[in-house]
Amino acid sequence: MHTESAEEKKRLAFKLFEQGDFLGSYSLCRDLIPGSSDPSVAILCATNLFQMGRLDEAEAYFWDLANSLSGSSHVHSYLGRILERKGDDRALSEFARAVALDPENLEALRSYASYLLGTGDPGKALPVLRHLVARSGRADDSLLLAKALRLNGMPREALEVRKGPECRGLPVDGEYIEVLAAAGEYSEMAAAAIAAYEQTGDVAYARSSLSALARSNPGAAAEEYKKVLAERDDPGIRFDYVQMLRGRGELASALLELGPLLSRSEVDPLFLLEECEILAGLKNKEDAHLHFTRLIDRELESLGDTSFLARLLARYQAFLRTHYPIREAESLLLLKLASQPHVVCLLSMASFYEDIGDHTEARSWYYRAYRSDFLAGGPEYARFCEKDGDVRECEKVMLYVINSIRKTDDLVRVAGMVMEDTRALYRMPRLVERLRERLEEKAQGLSSRGLELLALTLLVSASHSLEAGDTSRCKRSCLEGLDYIPPASRSIRAEDFLTLIEECKRRSLCDLQVLAYAPALQDEKGSSVGQAELFLELDENEKKIVEFLRVHHQASEMDLRTLLGTRRAGGMVNRIIQKATSAGIVVIEKRGVGKDGEIYAYKRS
Repeated sequence: MHTESAEEKKRLAFKLFEQGDFLGSYSLCRDLIPGSSDPSVAILCATNLFQMGRLDEAEAYFWDLANSLSGSSHVHSYLGRILERKGDDRALSEFARAVALDPENLEALRSYASYLLGTGDPGKALPVLRHLVARSGRADDSLLLAKALRLNGMPREALEVRKGPECRGLPVDGEYIEVLAAAGEYSEMAAAAIAAYEQTGDVAYARSSLSALARSNPGAAAEEYKKVLAERDDPGIRFDYVQMLRGRGELASALLELGPLLSRSEVDPLFLLEECEILAGLKNKEDAHLHFTRLIDRELESLGDTSFLARLLARYQAFLRTHYPIREAESLLLLKLASQPHVVCLLSMASFYEDIGDHTEARSWYYRAYRSDFLAGGPEYARFCEKDGDVRECEKVMLYVINSIRKTDDLVRVAGMVMEDTRALYRMPRLVERLRERLEEKAQGLSSRGLELLALTLLVSASHSLEAGDTSRCKRSCLEGLDYIPPASRSIRAEDFLTLIEECKRRSLCDLQVLAYAPALQDEKGSSVGQAELFLELDENEKKIVEFLRVHHQASEMDLRTLLGTRRAGGMVNRIIQKATSAGIVVIEKRGVGKDGEIYAYKRS
């Protein structure tokens, strides 16, 4: 193949790609690749596969290109897009790498920001979008920035962007209405939404307009609701009207307006719960109780929405405690839930007993919830134990929960619960350390919230080290924590770590530089204290076994018998292995049997 003809084919391949003929472009690329050293041909070939939806082939191509062209922002950006389509959370790190390699790659910036918004992380998206808008000037990028600002609790800035030159002249959309609502501009929201409704006929705009009117001009809202419902009896608008009436104390009118919603062939459970609440407010105890129990039976039969079931049971509890003596309320609740094994029902019983001060029964029900579902019930049982003064059980349960969690979102949610009670954390250093480890395992895929929690664990860990007099480890934890603080963090600031670092320097007689002496200042995984002693509650003999194996790497059963002066060394090793397995780590491995009994090896992480 002559160079000239190859160049012509290459130009044609790019032209076909620009025209949307991805198959034609791909076919030309496949002919060119064997004799070409030009990476742009291989990249175009892989990009064509992506555009044709052949994701597995495209992914394989781009992984190869990522190895050979590791500095290509385009390659990592497309790899991120492929992984995003496949639901693979490694997309986040690929988008981040693409942006880091070329901050002027606008498509990479756009893909990264969109991904962050789509995964619910506006905090991380904000600096990316500010950078993108400053360079692109495109209206769609400005819309994304406004959305990120709103979701990040900055509605005024979002409104400025929406009213800025890039977005001027754009039609009103649902996001603009959301921005106005978040900024508290209810009069403007009502006017914009009703204009959009008249132009588009989209009932969502009518609903937004009426909601805004109820806030900005409550006196006129009722008549406007009636007018709109006379023209178009939309269930959402009617339900909003019912809730407005109930909020104003007009319960009889609210019940009357709710009637058409209850007569529908398929009744939304939210409408039925509203009926229960109105009946209870009207002091119609018997009817309210009948409707509550019917709705509970319906939800227990389907178990379609457990979050709604939890809300329903909470409202039922409040109703019982308001309208019945405590013991009668207890009997009615037991009658409905005592035989139900679902964790939501167990937690409802537990919270009832906790609220009435019966801690023995509350503990029993919380424990059952924990045994039923460690993820839903474990943190609640642990919270109760901590409040009840049983810190040891709280720590034990939370260690099990944290070690057993597999999904990053679940880990972040549980970490948020753990970190809410700083007083308790200072009494549970092992829990903090294990939580820090699990979060660090997933650091590359953590949201802004997850990174904040990781930084908080390092702050608490640093405080523990300072209290123990280990200033070097305290400083190291502070430096790591500084690195993890996400942009625009509200929960933790750099100053929190700097205060501890200054205190370390004040206390230190010999202020070693932790970065310069990093090899000598490894964490517990390589220290004489050891990971096992830190988390597994080993007795003295078990600690001796782990320390001996850590130093000698491997030992026979006879070696350990001699060390401890007992024939029970094998059983002690088995207990250590069992404890480690329960904690989700490996400390000791069995390496077969020799002339001196079983052979054990220390497992280095």
